Amino acid sequence: MERCLVPPRANWQARVEAEGMLWHTANGVPYWHEGAAYRFTEAEIEQLHEATQACHDMALSAVGAIIEGGELAQYSYGAEAIALIERSWQTRERDIYGRIDLAYDGVHPPKMLEYNADTPTSLLEGAVVQWTWLTDTAGADATNQYNDIHRALVDRMQTLKAERDAGLLGVRQRGAPLHVACVFPHDEDTGTVAYIESVAREAGLEVCFVPIDQIGFSEVEGGTFLDQNDGPIRLLFKLYPWDWLLADDYGAPLTQAVLKNSIRLFEPAWKMLLANKLLMARMWEMYPDSPYLLETRVSDAAFRAAGRAFVCKPALGREGQNVSVFAPDGGNATARTDGHYADNDFVYQAFADLFRDPASGSYALIGSWVINGEAVGMGIRESDHLITDDRSRFVPHFFK
Repeated sequence: MERCLVPPRANWQARVEAEGMLWHTANGVPYWHEGAAYRFTEAEIEQLHEATQACHDMALSAVGAIIEGGELAQYSYGAEAIALIERSWQTRERDIYGRIDLAYDGVHPPKMLEYNADTPTSLLEGAVVQWTWLTDTAGADATNQYNDIHRALVDRMQTLKAERDAGLLGVRQRGAPLHVACVFPHDEDTGTVAYIESVAREAGLEVCFVPIDQIGFSEVEGGTFLDQNDGPIRLLFKLYPWDWLLADDYGAPLTQAVLKNSIRLFEPAWKMLLANKLLMARMWEMYPDSPYLLETRVSDAAFRAAGRAFVCKPALGREGQNVSVFAPDGGNATARTDGHYADNDFVYQAFADLFRDPASGSYALIGSWVINGEAVGMGIRESDHLITDDRSRFVPHFFK
């Protein structure tokens, strides 16, 4: 693993905008960064692939153990969330995608940091923008990229269409379009959802975009959610967290609509648990000898007693907010971010070194994508700081 300096394409802004990435620059600072690229060996890529698949499989096993053991209340879920999670798991509702973040330095085994399983972003740049960068810059060089994300998404949407047409999704209307929703206007979220929409259309699905705040509700048929044109929403891809949906005034009607098969959501409700960082404490409890898991606990006592470095993070936090890093002496945090998740439950995880480039000082985090249960590709976020947050850059990669 190596960070290489490379010349940016002369027209890179127009190139990425043509692909739908309008958020390539923030406050004059590029978020999409192609003045550098990360080079891997094929063996390193294989190790990242194997680690991602293993972490996904262990996460699913932990989810199953919690649900089947009747332990969801211990993870701070209320009655509505528990009913939705249990029902979606027991009926084997299939998911679409997720992103596992890994610490990897090219020397030691990759270590799982968290699973962005409900509303993962950096999808367009991972699936499309970095691939186009590769094809534009590789020329005759025998380079490749760990990136089968787009094909896997199209395959998953084709399966979704077949399930819909066969009446296997449990909703009341065969042939229903797939509605896609997010906060609007918001360049990154809208761009991500627009990419999902284009993938779904490529797979043969009819698609309708609806801003999340324009979804309405009618008591017809015992409760039906409606789009901005008063059309019924039966299949909904929402780039909006489950915990926010259930906290909304329409949380209770949504629960009833899902349980009555009036609407089907993607991602399914069981992914609430997969996206909850408390799950990693259960994973480590079940698989303490895994080379890919970090010791994770619900208290910092063991780390402080042993004089070990650790990271404190909110169970439902996002974008690196409210994260603190503690040195082995257990004193004040050596790195800390503010945010909106200070009232969360917290998990405490053994510190893992990210790759750090000696020349630039940049830290790199691997975001490894899982689609339809299979590891299929990755993207890299890099930061000038130890904690990866919403100011971190996306940098392309390749391997020989």
